[in-house]
Amino acid sequence: MNIALISVTPPYRGGISLNSAILYRHLEADHDVTVYNFSRQYPDFLFPGKTQYETGSPAVPIPSNRTIDSINPFTWLKTARQIICQSPDLLIIRFWNPFFAPLSGLIAGYVRKRLPQIHVMAICDNIIPHESHWFDKPLIRYFFKRVHSFLVLSSSVEDDLKSLVIEPRYRKIFHPIYHVFGDPVPSEVARKELGITSKNVILYFGYVRAYKGMDTLIRASAGLKKILNDFQVIAVGESYEGIEKYNKLIREYDVADVFRWENQYIPDDRVKLYFSAADIVALPYHSATQSGIVPIAFHFNKPVVVTRVGGLPEVVTEGKTGFIIEPGDYENLAQVIAKGFDNKLYSTMEAHVDVEKKRFSWENMVQAIEELVAES
Repeated sequence: MNIALISVTPPYRGGISLNSAILYRHLEADHDVTVYNFSRQYPDFLFPGKTQYETGSPAVPIPSNRTIDSINPFTWLKTARQIICQSPDLLIIRFWNPFFAPLSGLIAGYVRKRLPQIHVMAICDNIIPHESHWFDKPLIRYFFKRVHSFLVLSSSVEDDLKSLVIEPRYRKIFHPIYHVFGDPVPSEVARKELGITSKNVILYFGYVRAYKGMDTLIRASAGLKKILNDFQVIAVGESYEGIEKYNKLIREYDVADVFRWENQYIPDDRVKLYFSAADIVALPYHSATQSGIVPIAFHFNKPVVVTRVGGLPEVVTEGKTGFIIEPGDYENLAQVIAKGFDNKLYSTMEAHVDVEKKRFSWENMVQAIEELVAES
């Protein structure tokens, strides 16, 4: 097939950019693929972080046409015309935020009118955003009316899709494993590099936003101090909100000695150090659709503890690849983590992760895309 893919990709940072770059690599093995990327993803005043770009070398550099300015409709039309000149069989549009619905809908509609045989597919990481507004659903419907089929990455996104589209044509594929951060390194080597001297290490990784529940992990750290010896919680992620509320919690719960927060984005070439150093990865989310952190943890054979929100429980086998707790239950979070250390479960769980992660393959994702097109 001749495929046009609209998505954020490197040099932009983040999970969706990385996911799309890896997907491109797998699609191009059997198809002709052209990527249409952003010249401007978000206006600076809408972006809460320090930079939208990778600070080091991207793990998966790919070619892309950086033609789309998210706030300049003339570039949307220009991109649509370039896609028409390409004359693809399939147009894939990555969707994760209603902010991009107007440009996605305009491009999809313009291309469909001039290429009536084209198949338009949306890959939906999220549909209804975590911080929603009254205008989100009308914008999303505007785009979705121009889409033939959908790929969703969790049951919660599947439910959102069905709430907006009557009898949608779709496939649900769990988030594939990220295998691009290099091989694990011995934990003692990683810990020495990172200056970690504790015996037991818990990792929180990724952007810090209210819904991701780092506040729960801070509170759990106080409980861990009462029941677990020689441990450290390493929280690694740039805050997308005010940092003082978290620093205040760290002081209030008196956990500065065991809770280390690196308020920064970690370049791709250093990700392996943090996951290799950890015994378990904590995702104490208050809400979620799915998470790219679990596939990274599983790549490094690390078990996870997740909350029962969104699609997180779907990818965890209780007691084998991780644990599932209720959101906000910091006391249980502390008990579950400590129990894993006390019973020496984590090394055994790593072996289970190594076996079970094979069901989260990129080949499944590519096959789902091909099947949806074949059925149209």
